[in-house]
Amino acid sequence: MLQSVFQNLIPTMQNAAMAVIPLAMLLALASKQEFETLKKFIWRGIVWGLIGAAFIATIKLGSKAVKREVFESLVLMIGLVGEMVMLGLFLWLKKRGTYLEKNKTLGSATCLVATTLLLYHGLDFFLFPVNLLISSSDLVSLDFFMKVVGLLLGVFLIWLTGLTVLRAGRALRPQIIINLLFIQIGVIMAKQLVVIIQVMMVRKILVINGLMTIIGPIINHEVWFLYGLLVVTLFLPVVLLLQRKPSKLEGLNPAQYRKILIGTRKKMRWGAAVTLSVVVVFFCSAVGKGYADEKVELVPAVPVVSEQGQVLIPLEQVSDGHLHRFSYQSSTGEIVRFIIIKKSGSAYGVGLDACEICGPTGYFERDNQVVCTLCDVVMNTATIGFKGGCNPIPIDYKVAEGKILMDVAGLEKEKNRFR
Repeated sequence: MLQSVFQNLIPTMQNAAMAVIPLAMLLALASKQEFETLKKFIWRGIVWGLIGAAFIATIKLGSKAVKREVFESLVLMIGLVGEMVMLGLFLWLKKRGTYLEKNKTLGSATCLVATTLLLYHGLDFFLFPVNLLISSSDLVSLDFFMKVVGLLLGVFLIWLTGLTVLRAGRALRPQIIINLLFIQIGVIMAKQLVVIIQVMMVRKILVINGLMTIIGPIINHEVWFLYGLLVVTLFLPVVLLLQRKPSKLEGLNPAQYRKILIGTRKKMRWGAAVTLSVVVVFFCSAVGKGYADEKVELVPAVPVVSEQGQVLIPLEQVSDGHLHRFSYQSSTGEIVRFIIIKKSGSAYGVGLDACEICGPTGYFERDNQVVCTLCDVVMNTATIGFKGGCNPIPIDYKVAEGKILMDVAGLEKEKNRFR
């Protein structure tokens, strides 16, 4: 049951952290007198982002009118523009040696950054609990309760992390906050760029020989962007720790000096709280992830043979709504794996046990959901059999005489993916 907690805590926590931590730093900067006019822009972006994510999630669950890859790519490209403008303005203001109290361009850029961060990461925040309700067959069970606990713990942990970053960040000078924010946003921009390139490659918009060998390992280890963000955030308590103990100024009485020392100790406590929260997030992501994914039982691949140039799968063998894996030995010895799952009515999802992004790592079934073995992405069952994202690579098939028929030529064509 503890495994169910981690399986829901980790994705919630990891996804939210990439938005909450930089937003907390922006709000810490806005607490300074030079940047206090940014506060309303940032909060406006936060509200717009959350409302927009909730709206898009509703459309996606209702009419299916929104193709998630297209939506997220557009959001990320707009976000990259906003982030570059925001960082560019910070550099320009630093070069001038002054910060304008009312800079609408900077305010609009920070608003855009806040909006796009929450539009991208907030979509899963709204979809995840709904998918949890849809995928759970028994809402009155210990397993469902533990999943809800995991979801709420993830939300609470990231809220607490954001609060500690905000409180500790307020104790820093504006320029130090900007320097840390620069690196944090740089990490986030790198992740966004990888996602955009990934989508463009899958949709054949970007075709560069050898690019997949470079971008593939980065995609497979996407969590390292989160680790990078956490490492940068740890510099915040380090800077607080390196600040000297305030010396007693002339004219201060002992009571006034003690008040200053109490303020300094509060800063140190918030710095320690940042360290603790970051360590907990890292521990859950690194150690908890391994525990959450252990003991995954893969559906065994059933060997099939061809008959007159076709592979025949009886419908009664795959009509239970669960994932079924099959294997075909090609003419040159490669084992070509493919999966079949009944989606609804007479519709079946048929594809290779491999995708364009993660390769032939395959899929497994967890809580009545099809999940990628490598990246742990949950497939939308309705889209299995269609191109895009981490979906199984489609295989042409037809249904006749109570059987699914696939041409051997199609399987032979894909054999190189399983070498």
